[in-house]
Amino acid sequence: MFTSEEEKILQSAGTVFTVQPGHLIYMKGDPAEKVYYILKGRVRVFSNLYSGRELTLDVVEAGRLFGESAFMEGNIRPVCVQAVNKVQLVSFRMTDVLPWFQKKTGFALHFLQLCSNTMDHLTARMEDQCLLDRYGKMAGYILDETASDSVGKGTAGGVLPYTHEELSVSLGLNRSTVTTVLKKFEQEGWLKRGYGFIKVLDRQALQEIVEQQKNR
Repeated sequence: MFTSEEEKILQSAGTVFTVQPGHLIYMKGDPAEKVYYILKGRVRVFSNLYSGRELTLDVVEAGRLFGESAFMEGNIRPVCVQAVNKVQLVSFRMTDVLPWFQKKTGFALHFLQLCSNTMDHLTARMEDQCLLDRYGKMAGYILDETASDSVGKGTAGGVLPYTHEELSVSLGLNRSTVTTVLKKFEQEGWLKRGYGFIKVLDRQALQEIVEQQKNR
C-alpha cells in the first residue's frame, strides 16, 4: 500500500468518495476514465458470463489499486467492480498524477510495484477459479486473507472479519454454499465461526485441501 504521504498526493490529485455495500462502481463496457485506490473497505472484480453467471475474478482490499484500464485513453472497462462493504476510494486521472512521478521518483516506483502486485494477484485468482472446487476456493481465500496479522484489516491472530454474506459476494458463491463449507471446516476443527468473523485454527489442513486439488 502507499505511504500516508503518497495517499495525500493521490487525494490532492483526485477525488475521495464513499460507495455503499453492494453498489456498482463501474460496469463492463463503461468508458475507462479513472484509476481507483482503496482507502478503506474492499471491492469485488467480476465478469458476467454468457450463461448469465457471475465469475468473481478478484477481491481487492484497502491499500490496492484497480481500474488500470484507464492508463490509456479511449479504453473501456473489461470487467465490473462492486463494493463488498462500505468502501472509501480515491479516483484520479493518470494525467493528474504524472507530474508527481517527476517530483517523487519513489512514488512512481511504488505505483508500478502496486500495479505489478495486482497482476500477480489476479493471475493467482484465475488459477484458483480454474482448478479449485468450492472447498478449495474457500480454503485458499481464507488462507490468503489471513496470511498476515494486520490490525487495519482485522486479521490479527488468524481472524477473518467477514460475514457469510461478505464471503458469498467475495467468492461468487451462494450463501448456502458458503455456510455448508464453513460448517464442514468447523466440524473438522480447522476453523471456528463467530458472529461476523472466522478464526483459523489449522492452516496446514486448509493448505492441504488447496494443494491436493491443484495437484490432481
